[in-house]
Amino acid sequence: MRIAVRQWPARTLGATAAALLLAGYPVGAAHATAQHGRDMNITAHFAAIVSADPDTVTCGGFDVTAQGSAAGAPIGGNGTWQDQEKACTLSLPGQYDINGTAVIGAGAGNTITLTYHLTAPLTETPVVHPSGTYLVTGGTGAYAYATGGGRMNAVVDLKDTSHVSASLHGTLY
Repeated sequence: MRIAVRQWPARTLGATAAALLLAGYPVGAAHATAQHGRDMNITAHFAAIVSADPDTVTCGGFDVTAQGSAAGAPIGGNGTWQDQEKACTLSLPGQYDINGTAVIGAGAGNTITLTYHLTAPLTETPVVHPSGTYLVTGGTGAYAYATGGGRMNAVVDLKDTSHVSASLHGTLY
C-alpha cells in the first residue's frame, strides 16, 4: 500500500502534464514542440546593399546585406527580413555561389534564424534567379529551438537591388 501511495503523485503529475500538452499549454519542452511539423512558406521583399568582396583570389564576388519585409506561414503578414551573404563568382565556375544567413522577424520577440546556399548561372542579363536550400538553425521566443529547412528561390535584378525578392518553402520543426 505504501508503494501505491508514493506512485500516485508521480502518476498524477504525469497525467496533468499530458493533459496540459494536449490542451496546448507550454509545459517544459512542449514550448519548443509547438512549432513542430508546420509548413514554412515565406516570401520576403527587401533592399540589398552590395559591395565588392575583398577576397579577389577565391571569391571574386560581392558582400551583401539586406533588410525588408516578410510574410507567410508561420509568421503571418507583418514580418521582417534581414540577411548577410557572400556571392562568389570564382568558387563554382560559371555560377554565383551564394552563402548567407537570415533572420526572419515574426513580432513580439519571435524570430527564425536560418542559413542558406544558393547558386545561379553567371549570365549577361541583369536578372538573376538564385535557387538552393535553407536550414533553420534556431531563433528566439516561440522559435528558440526551431529546426527545419527546404527550398529557397530568389529574384535579383543586378541593376535594381532595392527590389529583391526571395521565397522559402519547407517545414519548420
